[in-house]
Amino acid sequence: MQIKAYLYLMAAAILVPVILFAGLTLRLLQQSETEQALAGLGQAARGAALLVEDELADAETALRALAASPALASGDLAALRSEALAATRGPASWTILMDGDGRQLLNTLLPAGVALPTERQQGLEVLFAQQRALASDLMPGRISGRLMTYVALPVVIGERRYVLAEGFSNEHFRRHLGSAVAADWQVDLFDRKGNTVSSNLGAVEVVGQPAAPDLLAAMRGAESGLLGLKLRRGDAARAAFQRVGKSGWTVVVAAPLRGLAAGSGQAKRLAALGLAAALASAAALSAWFGRVYARSMARAIDTAVALGSGAAPDPGRSRIVEIDRLLQALRQAGDQLRRAQAFREQTGNERQHLLEREQKARQMAEEENRAKDQFLAMLGHELRNPLAPIGTAAQLLKMPGLDPHRARYAGDVIGRQIEHMNRLLSDMLDVSRVTRGLVTLNLEDVDLRNVVERAVEQTRPLMEECQHRLELSVPAQPVLARGDQTRLTQVVANLLTNSAKYTPPHGHIQLVLSAAGSEAQLQVADDGEGIGAELLPRVFDLFSQGERKADRPQGGLGLGLALVRSLVHHHGGSVEASSPGRGGGSIFTVRLPLKQELPALSGAGVSPVRAPDAAPTSLRVMLVDDNIDAAVSLSLLLEAAGDHLVSTYYDAASALEWAAFERPDVFILDIGLPDMNGYELARRLRALPQFAQTTLIALTGYGQLQDKVRAREAGFDLHIAKPAEPDEILSALARVRVGDMRVADMRVTDMRVTEARVADSERAG
Repeated sequence: MQIKAYLYLMAAAILVPVILFAGLTLRLLQQSETEQALAGLGQAARGAALLVEDELADAETALRALAASPALASGDLAALRSEALAATRGPASWTILMDGDGRQLLNTLLPAGVALPTERQQGLEVLFAQQRALASDLMPGRISGRLMTYVALPVVIGERRYVLAEGFSNEHFRRHLGSAVAADWQVDLFDRKGNTVSSNLGAVEVVGQPAAPDLLAAMRGAESGLLGLKLRRGDAARAAFQRVGKSGWTVVVAAPLRGLAAGSGQAKRLAALGLAAALASAAALSAWFGRVYARSMARAIDTAVALGSGAAPDPGRSRIVEIDRLLQALRQAGDQLRRAQAFREQTGNERQHLLEREQKARQMAEEENRAKDQFLAMLGHELRNPLAPIGTAAQLLKMPGLDPHRARYAGDVIGRQIEHMNRLLSDMLDVSRVTRGLVTLNLEDVDLRNVVERAVEQTRPLMEECQHRLELSVPAQPVLARGDQTRLTQVVANLLTNSAKYTPPHGHIQLVLSAAGSEAQLQVADDGEGIGAELLPRVFDLFSQGERKADRPQGGLGLGLALVRSLVHHHGGSVEASSPGRGGGSIFTVRLPLKQELPALSGAGVSPVRAPDAAPTSLRVMLVDDNIDAAVSLSLLLEAAGDHLVSTYYDAASALEWAAFERPDVFILDIGLPDMNGYELARRLRALPQFAQTTLIALTGYGQLQDKVRAREAGFDLHIAKPAEPDEILSALARVRVGDMRVADMRVTDMRVTEARVADSERAG
């Protein structure tokens, strides 16, 4: 046997135990890496908890410094406010001063001189009883309306008691939670009740969400620990939680399992790579030593032969191929490392891009939130405006000796203002239904010239009031499109109304209808105020409006153009706006397909009341509504205008108690009743055999499509949304059919009801 074979056998005898030991070592290494990862997870939770505890301690220190301020002792709130502003530690925190009864005396979140909330803060007696600073649970802010927390410190100066508090938004703690963890780790801060105070991921939308039941049970059972859970994005994870000092809050740090496994897997791969390198080195050394020995023997033989022949020995040296292979493997490893570096750089660029997108999305959300706030303020103004003349007219009607002319005028004022409020509510409901696809289009072949004519007729009073000159340009031939004539008329009327509102008096408005190819084009142009470059991209968004002056001549809620865009899109068309800028007027262009069938939008609804064969002259009506004024006024109207016999109740229990005695022909039920809702009352009435076929009418302010479907499922025959026109209610009652024996039964029932009510009165007395 050659010496090479002995060397290979020796290397094999050495390497086999090494391989077995290396496998065991890899297993232990993987377990060690996993334990280290979990230990690091717990350490991260403790570190985050210490950061939050330090932040709360800093807040308490700042509050104690303010409590010792001479400005507080002397009652100089202006000086105390300056000191509090100087001590503010970021835009996401502010200082609050309350007296012992919980009334706010100072709040740095508001500018100086602005009125503070008058509501009293409850639960302050706990602070004075414990005489130490306490951290609150998550609660809605009285000024910002957003969820917040605070650290409160009781202060007693002589006989005066104060509470100094530092409030925090969720953004205040977010910078601490994600500062020392991986980007895909989820770090949450929970209050004592288990509600989310702040998070490094999805900061705004997760605030206030409750902790998972398993996590909540674990936090309440121990101050720290480990458990398995799922991240908000759905990934399985391991989590460590740690109680934050004496505040009762808890920090939870969760890492995805794939990330933890990746760490141990990387160690395993590195160990395996080291083992492979060791095996290659051992094989190379074995081959090198074999060749050294063989060549040495051959060289010795050659030297001996050369010496024997007198020739000089060959001085050449042999090459070791395994080392070249090892170098080639190292070069390949270098190439892999360079590719890994490039991948990390690409990942960083993608993360930066995602961050920029998130910031842009946040800015858009803030703009939408500001638009919503402006809309709510405008809605309050538009709804309060009609209330002043309604209240004045109501007082006028109460005056003794009022002549019929003034009474009629007061009634007309109330009617006009109610119609105005009804239009505002209808606009909002239209936008909600259309944008959610809950409107059914009655599609038919429509001549757009007729649409233009109807829209012009609707807006004529506004045009005349503003003294505008409206110029029309329509073709002589029909311009046919497939659509809903009512909704298309609404589109054109909204555009004309918008131009009329934002054009100064004596302005010029032009409407041009044309057809080209497969499209119809309708253009509304004016020489009014125009649209600024900053408003033009979002002019069709909800609640977007141009700049309003102090006298607010335009009015409205910023819904008209949003409704235009939604309706045009439902018809398969498009709408765009253009303007050279402020004072340059504006142009709105609508394009619709000509004679193109569009799929009708499906919408569920409540079926109308069955058509009767004959209507009685009068009905027994049971009216149930907890609004006493609304119930009494409607009952008087039904008795006066319809000659109906109306019994009125203000809760569901009384209605159920007397229904069997009165046996009404029709029930008119409100939905929002105090003891049970109208749906449940309808179900219980339907369960009674005598009312299985009786007509049930829902008269309610809940007017959405799902409300109508729910009313049908509860057993109602008809759904009428408030405020309802009296003619609509009277028309519904006129279609009710009753049995032949109703008149006789009415007399008997009325006698029973009278006797029962007399008996109840005697028992009560």
